[in-house]
Amino acid sequence: MKVVFNADDLGYTHGVNQGIIDGFEHGVIRSTTMLMSSPYIEEAKQMVLEHPGLGVGVHLNLTLGMSLTHGQTISDENGMFYPGRKTIWTHDDIDYNEIYVEWKAQIEKYIEVFGHKPTHLDSHHSVHDANPKAYEISSGLAKEYGLTMRRYGDYKFVMGFFGDDEHCSAEWLIHLLEENKDDDIEIMVHPAWCDRELFDCSSYSLGRVKELSTLCSAKVLDYIHQNGIELVHY
Repeated sequence: MKVVFNADDLGYTHGVNQGIIDGFEHGVIRSTTMLMSSPYIEEAKQMVLEHPGLGVGVHLNLTLGMSLTHGQTISDENGMFYPGRKTIWTHDDIDYNEIYVEWKAQIEKYIEVFGHKPTHLDSHHSVHDANPKAYEISSGLAKEYGLTMRRYGDYKFVMGFFGDDEHCSAEWLIHLLEENKDDDIEIMVHPAWCDRELFDCSSYSLGRVKELSTLCSAKVLDYIHQNGIELVHY
């Protein structure tokens, strides 16, 4: 069994960057995806370069922070994306070509920063397949760059790990692994240390610390070792 524990949101804040790296050093994380409009890209780049073996993809974004292209129908007058996972889709005048241009710019910026293609594509707030047109664009870009995309590759996408008391324990994570032991899977995770910036800008902050603790727990690591599970990235 192969498992991709993919840590979303690399670059979000310093605390997110450090949490992901700690999850790689001390836990099960081998894969992450970067927000390419983040102010913490250079910090994240240096961390990644110091940790070979951590695969990095692009976290396609339409809902957080600054647009790279300032498309008129996907961002406000200041070039900021409309916040929230649903807001962008309430605008009837969306120019889907602007989404293509924006997502392509995010992939190209990754290549410019790292000097190579990302390992794969996924997205913030699952915008890459939020509707058929968005999926058409993201899957077209995946094909254009020769990349795998979350939910449409070789790894079954398993949901259900989340930083509340019920869905974030070591026992719950082992249950998810047991439930899917006949498949190669990806589990989306959001580990972080909760710095003030994350606490102020995200409704999901302290739960990320709980996730990090479980992803580094001896009980989970022992289970993975005893069952011959291979931790991989795309």
